[in-house]
Amino acid sequence: MENKMIRKPYAAISCLFITFNLHAKPFEVHATAATDLPIQRSDIMDDLAIWVNTKDPSKSLILATNKEEPYGGLYVYSLDGKLKESYQIGPINNVDIRANFSYDHTVMDIAAATYKKDKGLAFFAVHPETGKIAYLGLGDHTFEKTPYGICLQKQEDAFYAIVTFKYTGAEKWQFWAENNRIHMEKVLSYPIQSLAEGCVVDDHTGTVFIGEEDRGIWAFPEKAPGKMIARVGENGLTADVEGLALYGGKYLIASSQGSCSYNIYKPSPPYSFLGSFKITPGTHEGTEETDGIDVTEANLGGPYTNGLFVAHDNRSSKGGGSNFKLVPWDEIQRGLN
Repeated sequence: MENKMIRKPYAAISCLFITFNLHAKPFEVHATAATDLPIQRSDIMDDLAIWVNTKDPSKSLILATNKEEPYGGLYVYSLDGKLKESYQIGPINNVDIRANFSYDHTVMDIAAATYKKDKGLAFFAVHPETGKIAYLGLGDHTFEKTPYGICLQKQEDAFYAIVTFKYTGAEKWQFWAENNRIHMEKVLSYPIQSLAEGCVVDDHTGTVFIGEEDRGIWAFPEKAPGKMIARVGENGLTADVEGLALYGGKYLIASSQGSCSYNIYKPSPPYSFLGSFKITPGTHEGTEETDGIDVTEANLGGPYTNGLFVAHDNRSSKGGGSNFKLVPWDEIQRGLN
């Protein structure tokens, strides 16, 4: 999402108004941790991807994006919310990650982010056992339009990036490594006619989900025409439709930014609406005007034995600045039961 500083002071009021006018009130959950606030005291953090450490899940990481100069780049947090390191390569907007990518005869996990400054994709290697991160540089293609959102897909040994662009359009690109460089080739385009950012792919079914901010959520099955499965104005879904995430093959979660809540759908036909929730104040603050989200069903230990949900919060009352809130999946599951 772009910075919309004029409307920020009214966020809490608008969220409250919308919540009380929904036909079904969202259930409430609470965060068990929050990431450290950035140096910049404005809404400069945006999206995230959870990296699961399969050797020691308690040492899993949150890879988050800072989208503004002069500190733009990839920020890495531990599960207690502490900043471990940052890669200030320039403003990046969205990020996603997949495992078992081959680069320079080495198998690693690969993260890709939309790099606004040079209209490209920035790639990072994540060591699958240690979590050590290395910046690999930009892919070999420069887009004509500014890349905005991104989600990755793995089909057998092939890797793809679905990229949304500022104001209109979305495309699928295959990428691979050769001669210590990431190469890219366009595969197809999606008929998105207005601004879209959030997207996610179900690697098991091949279905691509894209959030068109003012209209709703699209599903593009691998072997069937795309269709809008959830519309703004239905079941409390409120513009902007922002981050999308999948909890295994069971739940599709969408950030309903205008209502400061999260809608949950079945990620397969008939794409039923299952409920909604809000992250409200408890030990930590709640969230407002969420951009990016991610979720994992992996057992990360501690409060996250059945998974972890992480959401962007557009500002903190503790000196301003945006960060991310961590919620045990158990809390969300209880609300759905």
